Amino acid sequence: MFLGGWSEKSIKEDYVINSVIESVFNIKEPLFEVSGDEYNRRISYEGISSKNGEQKKGQFFLHTSLATCPVCTKKLGNYHEAILQLRGEKGERQDFILSYLVDLVDNAKSKDVFLTKTERIKEGYDLFLSDKQFARSMARKAIDRFGGSLKETSHLVGMKKGTELYRITVSVRIPNFQKGDVLKTDKNLYLVVSIKADLVTLINFASRSRSKKKLEDLEDRIVYRNGEDIKEAEILYREGKTAYIMDPFDFKEKAVVDADGSDRLKVVKVDEELFVVPSIQASKVTSPILASDRSDNSD
Repeated sequence: MFLGGWSEKSIKEDYVINSVIESVFNIKEPLFEVSGDEYNRRISYEGISSKNGEQKKGQFFLHTSLATCPVCTKKLGNYHEAILQLRGEKGERQDFILSYLVDLVDNAKSKDVFLTKTERIKEGYDLFLSDKQFARSMARKAIDRFGGSLKETSHLVGMKKGTELYRITVSVRIPNFQKGDVLKTDKNLYLVVSIKADLVTLINFASRSRSKKKLEDLEDRIVYRNGEDIKEAEILYREGKTAYIMDPFDFKEKAVVDADGSDRLKVVKVDEELFVVPSIQASKVTSPILASDRSDNSD
C-alpha cells in the first residue's frame, strides 16, 4: 500500500521518496540522500517549499513492510463466488463466446471482479469468478447476444459472522445454430432469422411464413450451417418461378423453384436435393407463433 491505496504497478523507491517529500512536506523538485537498511530508510532532503518559496531541509524515516493487497490475496487463494459454465455450441464459435466473456471480466470497472481460473472440460468451459452478481450479469449478456438457456444453482460453502455463505453455479447453454442457419425438424425446413434468449424466430421454407419456437421444441433437429452447407448460387437464367443456377456444390446446372424472384440466391442441399433459402425481406410477417401453432404442422 502506498499513500492510502494499492497500486497495480511496481513502484520504485525513488518515486516513493519523491512522492512523500512533495505531497507530505510540500517540497518542489527535492534533492535527497538515503541511508539505512532495506526495510528502514533514513531520508535527508532539501528543496523549495511549494507554499511560501522558502528553502527547506528535513529528515524522515521510511519503513518498508511486505504485504499483499486484499484482491491479490483472493487471487492467490483461488477465491471464487461463482462458476459460470459455458455449454452447448462447440468449436470456434464456443471459443469466440469464451473470448467475449473473458473480455467482460477484463473490462469490469471494479477491481474486485476477476477471473480466478478457466477450465476446459469435455462439455465446454468453466469460468471461476470472484463476484456472484457479475457472473449473473455475464450470463444474461451472453444469452441476449448469442441466444440460449440459463440455469442457476447454489450451495452452502460456510458461515461468516452468523451469515450463511453460498457459491452459485450459472450454466449458459448456447444452441448449436445461429442466425442464417437452416434447421430441419418435423420434416420441415426453417431459416433461422434471430435468436433471443430461448426464443427462435424462423421462416418456413414451404409457406414463407414466420413463426417463433422455443429452443426446447427444437431439440430434435438437423442443422445446416451458413457458409458450409448453405452457399450462394449463380443464376444462369429464369423461366417463370424456375431459376436455373450453377450448383455451388458440384458446379452443374440445376433447376430450382424460386418463388421470391430474388436477384441473388442461396441454396441448401438436403438429402441430395437443392432448396432455395427464403429471403428474409420477402417472407410473410405474421403475428408471433409458438411451436404448437397448427400452420407448421399442416405443411
